[in-house]
Amino acid sequence: MRSELYLKSDLKEKGRSLLSQREERENRVFKLKILRCFKETWKLAIPVVIARLGAVGMALVDTVFVGRYSTQDLAYQSIAGTLHTLFLSVAMGLLQGTIVLTANAFGQSKYRECGMVLRRSIPYALLIGFILMVMCLPSEFVMNLLGQPEDVAQGSAKVLSVYALGMPFALLFFVMSSFLEGTKRPLPGMVMILLANVINIFANYAFVYGHYGFPAMGAVGSAVATTLIRVILAVGMFIIVFCIDENDLYGVWVKPEKNKAENKKIRDVGYGAAATIGVEEGSYSVVNIMAGWLGAMALGAYTIMLNVSTNVFVLASGVGTASAVLMGIAKGKKSVLEMKIVGYTGLIFNLAIMLLCSVFFLVCPEFIASIYTKDPELAKMTVPLVMICSLLCIFDGTQQVMVNILRGAVDILVPTVCQGAAFIFIMLPLIWLFSFKWDHGVMGMTYAMIVACACAAVFLIIRFVLICRRYEKEGFDRRTSV
Repeated sequence: MRSELYLKSDLKEKGRSLLSQREERENRVFKLKILRCFKETWKLAIPVVIARLGAVGMALVDTVFVGRYSTQDLAYQSIAGTLHTLFLSVAMGLLQGTIVLTANAFGQSKYRECGMVLRRSIPYALLIGFILMVMCLPSEFVMNLLGQPEDVAQGSAKVLSVYALGMPFALLFFVMSSFLEGTKRPLPGMVMILLANVINIFANYAFVYGHYGFPAMGAVGSAVATTLIRVILAVGMFIIVFCIDENDLYGVWVKPEKNKAENKKIRDVGYGAAATIGVEEGSYSVVNIMAGWLGAMALGAYTIMLNVSTNVFVLASGVGTASAVLMGIAKGKKSVLEMKIVGYTGLIFNLAIMLLCSVFFLVCPEFIASIYTKDPELAKMTVPLVMICSLLCIFDGTQQVMVNILRGAVDILVPTVCQGAAFIFIMLPLIWLFSFKWDHGVMGMTYAMIVACACAAVFLIIRFVLICRRYEKEGFDRRTSV
């Protein structure tokens, strides 16, 4: 009897010990997964951020060269560049399905399917690029529609026409670099953008000012440099993807079978992304107009603040792209645990970066303002706006990362509606209230932007939590709504 009790007690102790060991092992595995996710996010985000900063650097070089050449040419470049950038941003949104569906297939180790996504995306990119080119080539007519003065319409039209020729090549490069990012290989895109920055300096020097035997072309010359670089980038990326890289593994030379459902998947993801970009860009364009109602000084301060926040936004965009890739892979594996780890890791990782930027804005607002202007009155107005950017970058960065995370999970419609509601139905009315009704001026605009971005961030985080809960309860067989 005693021996039986002893055996039962011993079995219970062994059971508890085994359970404790199992829990410890699971905790270690969980911590290792989190650590691995941080490393993967870092590895993917850094090249993407550098590539995005490289694109910003190219635009900055263009502006500096043209601005030093002629103030009039700078105006031509600014107007043509605004329209061209808006069109390209929406087009790149339409092509977001490439990176999301490539990552989904990569997560399931369906490497051939990754190649099929690329092959289906290339004709789609060329079609969009061709449509945009045709829309922009009658550029003087487009500029007259925008109500520009005759001399400005003529000058900016020439610039826009040259930009238009490079649009198909820009979208080709974007699709192929998205394919590489979706298969966790962002380094080639980063290297090519860095090389493009070097070429861009010499090309602007040659075409803007007329060196190396070329005529001085001003803003048109800068547009020629941009278009030439886009051709080089597209050809270079084609060689990397189709000739040098692991083309046999992904079957990039294999022509995909006609499949309307697969083509529709790529388009569906893109529609939501393009709508989000269009709403956000359109809302900020309206804010820009409203800032002009407050006077030239207020418009200048707002422009500087927006440029500062945009540079930080690039960092959040890099983290968001990396998180979208890892989320697509996690969803491809049908692992809710990995989806949660990716989502919350991306959120925390971005928050740490945004907090560092916030501290910099709070500590060095005068230094930041001095970079943009030597006008003491404009600097005085800009300093508090830079300081309030410490809050804006946190919420704006968060909503950007979360919408990318949800896009990686192929959740499109609801996040798009959430963002649209935040920018249209919250931000714009609050700007009228804060800036014009309560006379807070351009600072009131920043308050409204902070509130709108905070609301969007909260909506998107809640949506992510609900998506994870739904997959836990219903599994992955239920089709995700887009």
